[in-house]
Order: sequence, then C-alpha cells, then structure tokens
Amino acid sequence: MEDNASLTFEGWGYRHASRRHFAVRGLNLAIKPGQRVLLLGASGIGKSTILEGAAGLLGAEDADGVDGNGVGTGAEDSDGGVTEGRILVDGVPVRRARGRVGLVLQDPDAQAVFQRLGDNVAFGPENLGVPREEIWRRVHESLDAVGLDGVELHRSIMHVSGGQQQRIALAGALAMRPGVLLLDEPTANLDPDGVTQIVGAVKRVLDSHHSTMVLVEHRAGPWIDLIDRVVVLGLESADQAAARVEGTGSEGDIDRTGFRRTVVVADGTPDEIFRDPSIDFAALGIWVPERYRRPEDEIRRIHTPGEPDTDPAVGTGETLLSCRDLAIGRNGTAIAQHINLDFAAGQITALVGANGAGKSTLSLTLAGLLNPVGGAVVAAPALAEGAEGDSPFAWKSTELASRISYVFQNPEHQFAKGSVLEEVMVAPLRCGMSHEEAESRARELLKRFSLSQYANANPYTLSGGEKRRLTVASALAAAPRVLILDEPTFGQDRRTWMQIVTLINTLRADGVSIIVVTHDRELVTALGARLVELVPDRAEGEWDSDVVRVSEVNARTEPVRQSSRSPLLASINPVYRLISAFLLSIPLLFTLDWVSATVALGIEFVALLAIGFSPWRVVKSTWPIWVGAPTSALAVLLYGKAGGSTWWQWGLIHVTDRSAELAIATAIRILAIGIPAIITVLGIDATDLADAFSQILHLPDRFVYGGLAGLRLFSVLQDDWAALTASRRSRGLGDENKFKAFGPQAFALLVLSVRRSTTLATAMEARGFGGDGPRSHARVSVVRPRDRAFLVVCLVIPTVALVAAGFAGTFSFMGGGA
Repeated sequence: MEDNASLTFEGWGYRHASRRHFAVRGLNLAIKPGQRVLLLGASGIGKSTILEGAAGLLGAEDADGVDGNGVGTGAEDSDGGVTEGRILVDGVPVRRARGRVGLVLQDPDAQAVFQRLGDNVAFGPENLGVPREEIWRRVHESLDAVGLDGVELHRSIMHVSGGQQQRIALAGALAMRPGVLLLDEPTANLDPDGVTQIVGAVKRVLDSHHSTMVLVEHRAGPWIDLIDRVVVLGLESADQAAARVEGTGSEGDIDRTGFRRTVVVADGTPDEIFRDPSIDFAALGIWVPERYRRPEDEIRRIHTPGEPDTDPAVGTGETLLSCRDLAIGRNGTAIAQHINLDFAAGQITALVGANGAGKSTLSLTLAGLLNPVGGAVVAAPALAEGAEGDSPFAWKSTELASRISYVFQNPEHQFAKGSVLEEVMVAPLRCGMSHEEAESRARELLKRFSLSQYANANPYTLSGGEKRRLTVASALAAAPRVLILDEPTFGQDRRTWMQIVTLINTLRADGVSIIVVTHDRELVTALGARLVELVPDRAEGEWDSDVVRVSEVNARTEPVRQSSRSPLLASINPVYRLISAFLLSIPLLFTLDWVSATVALGIEFVALLAIGFSPWRVVKSTWPIWVGAPTSALAVLLYGKAGGSTWWQWGLIHVTDRSAELAIATAIRILAIGIPAIITVLGIDATDLADAFSQILHLPDRFVYGGLAGLRLFSVLQDDWAALTASRRSRGLGDENKFKAFGPQAFALLVLSVRRSTTLATAMEARGFGGDGPRSHARVSVVRPRDRAFLVVCLVIPTVALVAAGFAGTFSFMGGGA
C-alpha cells in the first residue's frame, strides 16, 4: 500500500442533526496524493466539518449520488445528520478506508482514551492490527518526533498540560502512518517551541512517508515551508446561486438552507495566494504568514480611546497585588519557589512560558483559587479594604468577586445562568448590588461588548468569540481591580483576535491590573505588556522579563502506579482478581451465621497479613465496611427475627436472643465479604482490566474500550467539576447554599459531558476504532499459574467457612430457621 492517498470531494455537504443550515454544501475539491494543502476560510465556513467528513466520521454510506446541479443527493445518517455527495480516498468511499486517514482535533483533552500516556499513542496502531513489537517502536518514534521523548509512558494523561496532550494526540495520529493526515489547528494551544516541534514532526513524517496532508490553521506562518497548495473557501453569492438554480425565489431566500454552495474562491501555491491583492485576508479573518505580510498586516502596539498615558508594562504605580516568597504547585508539591512579584493598577502583565511550565498554576494562585504551597499572595490595602485579611485565598467568594476576577480558558466553565443578561448580573447581585443597579450595569457592559442583542439568549448558544466576550463582561460586572485571563486568544481568527486585544487594552482606563496567561507573542506585542516568564531551572529566558524558575516539565517524574500495596496481589491478572473477589463473597451470602463468618474473616486476615497488609492498612482501605457493619447489625438487632428470650420490646422494636445472634452474624459476615472484595479489587488499572476482558474473556472490543473511554472521561469531568467550583467562587457564588448551587453547576457539567463524549467518540473513530478488521493489543494480558492458584485459594476460604458452619450446626440458609 502506498504511503499517500488522494482525497476527493464530489458535491459533498453535511447538515448536522437538528440544525437548519448545512455546515458545508456542494463542495468539489480534488487533492492529489502527496499534496500538502492549507485550507483557509472565514470562521464558520465549515473547515472542521470538512476534515471530520474526510476522516469518515460524518454521513451515511449510501450518500454517494450527485445531481445535475453538482450538489449531492441527500441521505440521513444514524445520528440524524444529512449527507450529500461523497468523499473518496484513492477512489474508495472514505468510510470504507478506515485507518487510511488520521485526524488530530482541536481539543486535546477530549482526544485521550486511556489513562496512561503511552497507551493513547498505541491505540491507533492497535485498531489497525499492527503487530505488538511494531506498535511500541512506533510509540517511541512518534513521541520522540513531537518532543516528548523524555516523558514516561506510564504517566497519567491527567498530569500533563493541554499543550502536551495535543502533542500526544498528534503522536497517536502519526503512529498510524496514515495515507492522509488531517490537522485541525494542531498548534493552537502550543508554546513557540512546541509549535516548532510539531511542525518539525509533521515534516519528518511527510518526508519519510510522503503522506497527503490537509491543514486547517489560523497561524500558518510556521507551516508555510511544508505547504505546496493553499485553498481558500467561501460561499457562492446569492446571484450565482440564483443563476444556477431557477425557481428558488428572491435572492434573500437563497441561503445556506437553500442552494448556496461551498466554493473554492482561490486555489494555488502559497506565493500565488498570499501575493494576490484581490483577496481581502483581513475580512476573512486570515492571518497572513510573516514572509507575505504587507505593512498593514503587521502587528503593532495598539491604542484605544481613553487609555492612560502610562506605559502598560508599568501601570499607574499603585501596587494592588504582591507575591512574597511564593511557592506554587498542586497537592503540596512545589514546581516554583521564591517568587516575588508586584502587580499594579493600569498594568498589563503577560505570564509566558512553555506548556506545562506552571502559568495556570501561578495565575490560579494569584486569583485566590489555589492555595500557595509556601509564602503568600498579599493584597495591598487599596485592594483588600473591607475584606477579612489580605490573603485572597482566605476571602469569601463575594469578597473575591469584587476584587479579583478570573476568566477561564474554557468559557463554559463559567456559565451559571440561563440568559446572557442574568449571566452578567450574577457577580453584582452576589456582591450586594440592588437588582436595578445590577441590571443597569449588565446592560451597559453588554452594549460595550456588542452583546446587547443576545441579552435573552442562552449563553451556550453563542459563538466561541461571543462566549469569550461574555465571560470577560461577567468578570468585570463586579468592578474588580484585578482581572486574570487564561489564554484569551486561544483558537481565534484574526478578526476575533483583534476584538479581544482591543477589549483588554480598554480596561486600563478603568485602573484594572490585567494579568494574561498566554503563549501568543503577537498578543504581547499588541498590548505592550510586561513579561513574567516561567522557564526551566537550567534554561535561559528568551525575552527581557521577570523570570520565574520552575522545575523542568519533562523531568517531572511520576512513579509507576502499583495496582496494590501487596506485590503478590499486584502481580495477579486483573480479571482473575475480579473473579476471585466474587468467589470470596458469593458463597458467604447463602448463610447467615456467626461461625462461617468468623472462620472466613479469621482466615482472610491471616492471608492479608501474609501478603503484606498490616491490620491498620486493612482498616484504612476498607473503612466504609467498618462503618456499615455495625449500622446493619443494629438494624437487625432491633428489627430482626423473634426467637428465644425477649430482651426488650417497644412498638416495632423487638430485641431477642435470635435477633442478637443474627446481628452479630450480620456484622461479621459484612466484614468477611466486604474486606477481601475491596482489597482484591482496589487499585486495579482500568486499562489493564479492559485488556484482560478483551484477551482472556473475549468480550467485544467496542463494548470494552468504549466503556474504558467513558471511565477516562469521568476523570476529566472531575476536573471540569473542580473548574466549575473554582469559577463559581471567582464570581461570588462560592458562599451560597450547597444544595442551591448544585443544580446550575450540575447542568453545566452535563453540557460539558455531552460535548466531551461526542468529541471523544469522534477521536476514537479517527484512530480506526470500530473497524471490521482484526485488532491487536499493545499489552499482553498474561495468565500465569499463580493466577489460577489465587483463584483456587479464594474459593477454598469460603468453602472451609461453610463446612465449619455445617459441622457446628449453625448453617442458616439466608438467615432462616428458628
């Protein structure tokens, strides 16, 4: 099979389920094998939809007709979307060419399937049936290619930065050795070094395998040497559509719900396209690569009406916030220490540095949302006036909202209300402002941010740029003196980028100290910002800046996570451990007597001591059982069976010899069943268990690994919940009744979970998951003699206990008997 492939769109279009408009319609485009194409166009033209279609992730298989107007005949897919036309890979419908196309999506976090870093890179080759030895060779080569050669393969995907996750996603696509490589803004969230590494990695793959590439990227400058063709997309005019299709009504009726097609408005080499004076790149929101820029395309320090005369890197001189010998980190582990910085009113500070260096950790600490590991963040009297103390972390959320506001990178982490107007009113109301004053301020801010027309709209229905402006407006509503923005220009085209930059600069006139977390050099230039650079201990800073020394990202080690504190138990196959837990528990359910439970519990404790568990460790690991056992025993004692002498009777309560005996038996049996079951299962790695289910029990891979991906997504949603909690504190909602706060926060999490689930399913299919071919496994799930012996021992323990109860005459089936 050739290393490259052709890609052809024939009258292709797609309308997403429940949408009125086609995202793309009537697209005709042919890409030859080995071409390297940059796909450009205004935001909303459907570039990402085109890439998902080319990856075979959209549409029905039978939508392969094209009518006389050059528009594909429609067919509805299983998701309710409508497909027109067809997409071919080497002349074969793309849905039958699974594995020939690799796709890297925009959201790196939603593309991770497994907990371990190396397993995510191996996933694509596994789905393609690549031999095991070849899989791990590809994993190492791909990680090396994207600059992650020093990262441990067992590291949790949750413990790497977003930029690192994007490199891992790209490494996963590269490991498939695809004939067509589709890249959807793969460097949007990377630092300059990361961009260089990704571009270099893609170049090496293209040079060695001659793969076809289609790239969607706002900032095409670093890629320009790889590109041999630029395609600019647009919509045909209403006049053109009317001339092509008769009887469609007036020009105003011909829109994307009718017959306006997606057309190629420019197609040629980079020199031909970017030197064409007839193309209005600014109107299209397209960044012109540096080598082609005209004077009017250059980014310079911007100025806005009413801004102070002072240097934005200095501010007015009034210090609002200070770091005093600050140490930052998470879970008590410092990644940077001895930080001493001041932040002044009217000043713009840019926190810059490599992905994973700790920019967000520092900014969250400054915002009072993360506890310092050491030292302190101190609010000046001008900022702390009226608050309890001078530590932002110790303030109530209402005190925090009116002084320091944080704008998260994901706008949806901040939404708490059902309308745009209510969203902006949240913080003023929480800070004690009357409803009339809060609404007046909110409407003023909506007007300032060009959002007045959306006052009654649901925040989730806004575009990405509008959501970003809404979160800034909401943060400013309580008139904070410090505003912190995390990656405010992430994924923006040039038009929306300029809107955000202008907005940030206007805030200086209000005396706000602005802190921007970014890796966008042009943002720093446009704002004239002061730089605080986070650099590795042994590295040199690239810019003149305040320097914060941090531990090297790739040198941060993470110990191999053991699946049990007992080396013997950790060595047992996961599926055998799971089955053994059932064998230990189920037989004891058939009798409720103190002899069998006591014998079983005694043997179990001796066995646990023998394999390395101390009594305290057993109790600590199974504490819910020690709480539940006496509680259940008490219920049985008070409301159990009558028999023997009556100890006490009052209403429904009837304590007897028999109920006391059953209570003791119940407590011991719960311990005998629960302790070994928890200890046996506790710590099993989900990926190892999934491999065992697939290889040993031969369960369907789609069921097993789909469920595993869901478990991984659950851990992501835990982080989402933490971010939602932090954002509510930042907006003054952290002090309200927990039950009242749960509903809106849970709804926001539900929205995020649906979107993440959809993206994850797309990412898995893009890695060839669910295909008809055989699937290989990067890791072997081995069954050894010790596994079988462990299984036998776990069956023997309850058997001995039941036999002992039989000899003692206490066997009581389900607690029956007198």
